[in-house]
Amino acid sequence: MARKPENVSWFGVTPEQAKILDEFDHYGNNGWDRNSQTEALMPALLRDAADAGLTVAVIREKMESMGYDRRATHQLVRWERKRTTGKFGK
Repeated sequence: MARKPENVSWFGVTPEQAKILDEFDHYGNNGWDRNSQTEALMPALLRDAADAGLTVAVIREKMESMGYDRRATHQLVRWERKRTTGKFGK
């Protein structure tokens, strides 16, 4: 688990995008693993991110810059597949 220090800001994003990234960081405490909480939260959060112009690639980059490992951020790709296809992807 990695968490952004409170005195650190997201670089190169709008305030709306920063708020969404903060939510991803908050829910990343379990590495975005699939469970009942993430089933309820992740599709909507990814939709909000897409609506705000944040791609999964950018989200992964920002989360990895804060210390999340690639295994954890790969879960975001799987959630995006669930959001777009209805199936939790590999």
